[in-house]
Amino acid sequence: MNIDNINLGYFQGDHSSTCSYCHKGKSYSQGFSTNKLYPSTYQSMMDRGWRRCGTYYYKYNFAQNCCLSYTIRANALLSQQKKGQRKIAKTFLKVVQSDLLKNKVESLKPAIQQISKNLKQQQEQKQLNKQPQQLKQKVEPKQKIVVEEKQKPHKVSEEIVQSLKLQFQQFQELIAQNIPEVIQLFKEYFDSKGFKIDEVQSIFQVNLNIDTVQIFPSKVNSKGDYYSNFMMLIYGLNKKLLFQDFPVNKFALLIIPFVQKYFISNQFLFVQEPTGFLSVFTKENQQKADVHLMQIEKQLVQEKQKIIIEQNLVNQQKQNIKLIDTETFKSNQFQIGNMKVLLKPAECTEENFKLYQSYCKEIHGSTKESKDGYSSFLCEQGLDQKKFIQSQIDKSKILFMGCFHMRYYLGDVLVAIGVVDITETAMSSVYFFYDPIFEEFNFGTFGALVEIEYVKLMNQHFPDFKYYYLGFYLQNTNKMSYKGDFEPCELLCPETYTWVELTKELRAEIDRRQALAVNQRQLRISKQNVGVIDDMKINDKSFYGSVQVSMKGKVMKLSALNFNMNKLNNYLDNAYSRFGRQLMEKLIFEL
Repeated sequence: MNIDNINLGYFQGDHSSTCSYCHKGKSYSQGFSTNKLYPSTYQSMMDRGWRRCGTYYYKYNFAQNCCLSYTIRANALLSQQKKGQRKIAKTFLKVVQSDLLKNKVESLKPAIQQISKNLKQQQEQKQLNKQPQQLKQKVEPKQKIVVEEKQKPHKVSEEIVQSLKLQFQQFQELIAQNIPEVIQLFKEYFDSKGFKIDEVQSIFQVNLNIDTVQIFPSKVNSKGDYYSNFMMLIYGLNKKLLFQDFPVNKFALLIIPFVQKYFISNQFLFVQEPTGFLSVFTKENQQKADVHLMQIEKQLVQEKQKIIIEQNLVNQQKQNIKLIDTETFKSNQFQIGNMKVLLKPAECTEENFKLYQSYCKEIHGSTKESKDGYSSFLCEQGLDQKKFIQSQIDKSKILFMGCFHMRYYLGDVLVAIGVVDITETAMSSVYFFYDPIFEEFNFGTFGALVEIEYVKLMNQHFPDFKYYYLGFYLQNTNKMSYKGDFEPCELLCPETYTWVELTKELRAEIDRRQALAVNQRQLRISKQNVGVIDDMKINDKSFYGSVQVSMKGKVMKLSALNFNMNKLNNYLDNAYSRFGRQLMEKLIFEL
């Protein structure tokens, strides 16, 4: 059988079986076996919902299946490790970078157990070191409150209250006259929210009812004679429309320069507090006001530095953890700490079969695996192995395509295998298994992160090679829903065959549809104005005659055969609805 040859007899109709995910309902699929396909053909098939298992290729009938399933992929160039994934990556790197694994060890299991024990002790010590600081943070505010409560505030005279309210009326007018300047103080925030400055200026409110302004006697002598909620009320006027997720303390910090510039009076001195309150000093306490303002400015600098440090920490945390040693990276081998990874054509050996057996027994509780079953499942060369691409950027770089085993070694010991398919534009994850001694370290997730990073590194030489396919995404089962954690990711719409980002909204919609009866579900998830690609109502079967067929080793167009087309229409219609016209015209169907 030649490459890209498919027996038309497979397309008689769907095959049904008990769903292997929920084990309750029915699963329907169309499939065929063939010797080999070109990687480019399989890529086109994956983009229409097909998957491979050995040399058997199958596609679900999305309209009839009990569990909603979607082909899922991630753009490796945009992939952002989540917090939990970064934690897994950091921990696993500590394991494979351990000094205990630098040299050859007689037995790997005791070494891994000792490394695990060491890591747990380090984590416990880290938690203990945090405790005194946490206690200190809890005690300090209580002490502060006690000190403040000891101050005996005097009453604010009516004369002072009226005088200050008059000042606040004037300040209100000043803010109204300088709204553009106020808005500029928050420009970075408004830009991040997508607000246009012109719109913000028209929305910003300053019309306070002055009677709502409160003036209190100061509880702390160094912080003025009085304090007021004037600026907090200005903030409150605008919170709902402009500052909904912008806290008052940040508002106060940014408004300080404006207050100190414009809030000038012959009778009082005004200092904006970072808490949001406005401190008021009488002229007699000029020196005290200057000292306090210096403290505020110093605090402002510290707060800005703190914000920068916190932002840097957040950015560091959000940055993907680098796993592969780029200095020694090659397309067919690379290092991760003391671990060596080799990319080899998929094959069944005694070494990798024993690893697979151990994985199935310890992780899944299964002892029925046969070598023939393993070989047909994960070792078949279902794609043409002779295909490769030479980089136009660096002629020494080669992208080999086909079915591969990504083998992970510690010393001479094989500890994991990632089974992958490689095409011109993508790596497709088929399966991953590992030595059970690594179970606590989430080797499966780590392996997926390695494969994504591999795609990124290869993309530097092959710009079209950028996608990572994870098979099918089923949201109603933990066994398959974890694939949505490799963000940002996309689902293939089963009607339009366009890619749709997996958002919170789409997740909620999938949950809603899953709860409906199968015949009440809507399939389309794409909102693009694209027609249903496989709608057979158009009855466009004119191209059937140009479909290539093979008889007794001879390839010709179907129209050249003296066949009763009506007898073949059912098979051709089924093939058309699964492949689409473009792929059908490329394939060769055996009769």
